[in-house]
Amino acid sequence: MALVWEEAAVAATETIPLQAALVAAVLALPNLGSVAHAETAPDRGYVGFKVLDYLDSQPGAERIRVKAPAITALVPINAEWSASGTLITDSISGASPAYHSSALTPMHDFRRAFDASLTRYLPQGTWSLGASHSKERDYLSRSLYGSATRSDESKNTVWNWGASYTDDLINPTNHIVTDETKRSVDLIAGVTQVVSANDIVQLNLGWSQSQGYLSDPYKVMDERPHSRIRQTLQTRWNHHLDDTDATLRGAYRYFQDNWGIRAHTFELEHVQPLAEDWKITGGLRYYTQNAARFYVNADGSNGPFAPSPPQGAAWYSMDQRLSGYGAVTLSAKLIYQIDRDTAIDLKYELYEQRAAWAMGAGSPNLLPFRARSVQWGLTHWF
Repeated sequence: MALVWEEAAVAATETIPLQAALVAAVLALPNLGSVAHAETAPDRGYVGFKVLDYLDSQPGAERIRVKAPAITALVPINAEWSASGTLITDSISGASPAYHSSALTPMHDFRRAFDASLTRYLPQGTWSLGASHSKERDYLSRSLYGSATRSDESKNTVWNWGASYTDDLINPTNHIVTDETKRSVDLIAGVTQVVSANDIVQLNLGWSQSQGYLSDPYKVMDERPHSRIRQTLQTRWNHHLDDTDATLRGAYRYFQDNWGIRAHTFELEHVQPLAEDWKITGGLRYYTQNAARFYVNADGSNGPFAPSPPQGAAWYSMDQRLSGYGAVTLSAKLIYQIDRDTAIDLKYELYEQRAAWAMGAGSPNLLPFRARSVQWGLTHWF
């Protein structure tokens, strides 16, 4: 199940994002004037422990609660190789709507997932190979992925490529279907460019296709096409402010698929050192999408009953995640560097989704959706 509702229609049936980790790490650097693409493995490894507490709700009812501890590690093997891995467990409980924002149905689940990758460092680039595995009571997902980067001689331009293949097995506890499968291919390509001593920009293009069982077996009257093709375009910009030692991060993402969904994401972050050992990041994100072409609107005059799909329709869904809506996320993250080797962090996010906040026409008769998440972490370098 999709645990994060930000861009929920996108995430509901997508695979794990591609592991363009090195490019993402460069873009996240607080001091853009010192960007230099790594040619050797990091000289230090780290172990990180994080705990997520997530709760979503609608007026008058709590919905899903997730508690998820995770541990991640990176270990340099020598000057040319490093290995990394993550282990996460999710304890999921609460209730999920059977259609639209109605008929909340109790649910409980437990998920355990791990990811492992190996990275090779070359004179002007890197390549990585990895695998991930996720298992819950009704869903098994296995993925293989690879990525590569290549820089020019000046090290100011970095190209990146990535691909993944995911094989999922679906056995819902209500036995609506048995041993259904979904297979996905994801591709990404992009470039990161150092524009000045204080500016760095990035452009990524993505393409993916999923085939197989793409419906939600826990939703009432949910029959989706057996294929979904998605394209994304994402731009990012980081600007470092010398006077305050702060960094501004801006991003825009466009998404479209052959289900008729068009989505836009706008994001802005401000990273500010408060003192020698403290750093705070504030963020604002706005997301908007139109409804899938086979989404069936809620009928306010139909009382507690689900509306009927259009007569003769081959595909139909009353999943709120496929409706037209807008959403706003506010976030704050605080990092304290205890010493050279250890840091702790705390992140808080508030999310709200409403049909009226969509850039175009939102889907009618849906209750607002809200979520909050708290995450704290401890990282130790060695």
